[in-house]
Amino acid sequence: MPTEEPIRQLQAGGPSGLLGTGASGSLWALSLTGQAPRRMAEGIDAATPIATGHGRIAARTAEGGLWVWEAAAGAGGAREVSASRSANLSVNAGLLILPLAVLAVVTVTARPADPLGQRLARFEPDNGGPWREVARSTEAVLPDARPVQVDLDSRGDGGHIAVLAGPDSSRYDHGVLGDAIEATRVLWLERHGLDVLREMSLPAPHVFEDIAPRPVLLPGAQPGPGLLTVRSGPDGGQLALVKADPARPRGLRLAALGDTVGGYHRWLAPTTDGRHLAAVHTPHIGGVLHVYQLEGERLTRRRLQGDVSTHRIGTREVDLAAWVQGLLILPSQDGRQLRLFHPAADWAELKAVSLPGRAVLTAAVAGAAALAVLMDGGQVALAGPATRTATRTATSTSTRTATRG
Repeated sequence: MPTEEPIRQLQAGGPSGLLGTGASGSLWALSLTGQAPRRMAEGIDAATPIATGHGRIAARTAEGGLWVWEAAAGAGGAREVSASRSANLSVNAGLLILPLAVLAVVTVTARPADPLGQRLARFEPDNGGPWREVARSTEAVLPDARPVQVDLDSRGDGGHIAVLAGPDSSRYDHGVLGDAIEATRVLWLERHGLDVLREMSLPAPHVFEDIAPRPVLLPGAQPGPGLLTVRSGPDGGQLALVKADPARPRGLRLAALGDTVGGYHRWLAPTTDGRHLAAVHTPHIGGVLHVYQLEGERLTRRRLQGDVSTHRIGTREVDLAAWVQGLLILPSQDGRQLRLFHPAADWAELKAVSLPGRAVLTAAVAGAAALAVLMDGGQVALAGPATRTATRTATSTSTRTATRG
């Protein structure tokens, strides 16, 4: 059945390969081949990202509960289970699906705006029934944190959970990422009990002006896993690499820093495929793409091209770039084109792809070697190498544009 509403959230995965949350809270399985979308659920919070992985879909309900869909084996097929409404998931925060659990940020005080009122929680199914909370971190995390799984100690055990924490609403008053609360700490938590394995704190006046650290695996003088993020302070933002501190069993350290963008409240938006390091400097005012190289304790940069942007001011989608089939794809400054760069060809720029609207969110669809783009009118465009860009609107008719990608 064709949808009758604009899409507000987009996520690769699910039974059709692509999911969208409608403005009314309906969850849709969007077709990659032009077929009608299929409604999967109602009452989903359209402001909070969806998560997929390990055969499951997780979402926040409009009441703050945890909604989970899973592709069950056997004749019963897929099934839906939910945690109680008392789960109190934090709006705008990320969900993370593990093989046996779902991690979510929960609000633990009566005032959701309290900067110290959120914790990371682990939910597990109760003997095949509703999901329930089984563990909670003791440390406060960002209200809109996006936890990630990373093996910072190279243990080979699948990794544990990195999350931005130490929320502070007074140290740095930039507020371009949706609120004025910024992180002052990075925590690496054991994924079962959510106890602190490693941590680091920034001294004032600096903050981590970010929502989600990005796992990277780098060669060279500092080989091994790390986290790419942004440190901001009086001289603006700078790219930062956080790694395990070999001198402190429970410590993380700033292993390398790039030069500041220059100027108070100037910011940069990082992006990585886990190996290449890049960032768009000042994405709100003329955005310029730079690539970075790790040289000792410095992240040295090279300017590539201007007129790009991977963030819209005031939103929590901090990385609209995507890495598809070895290409870096990111929107133009006005969001109406996709610009393609080829890292293996010395970052040569390929032909741009025009969009029928302004890009506000992207999702790389790995199985289809394609990029889904949500536009400001609620449309979803699907672009792939040497294919047409298929546009699915939130109306009763699908359209198709003949843009080459």
